[in-house]
Amino acid sequence: MVNSRVESTAVAVTGGSGGAVRSCAGCGGRISDRFLLFSMDRYWHTRCLKCSCCQAQLGEIGSTCFSKGGMILCRNDYIRY
Repeated sequence: MVNSRVESTAVAVTGGSGGAVRSCAGCGGRISDRFLLFSMDRYWHTRCLKCSCCQAQLGEIGSTCFSKGGMILCRNDYIRY
């Protein structure tokens, strides 16, 4: 069995009208934050990237998220699931 592990990576977003407008996969809102996260081929607000099981925020610096069965999981729930 192959487990996919996805680490979220912070990406700097340039200001002004020249930057691409991104929408958050979590809330659907426009991302105008200075930093955003890219995980599972989608963009997220740092506050919206959460574990699908326990709702722990995964957008904090140094956090790692995992993917299994189309869900984004924290380390504890990844091991449990």
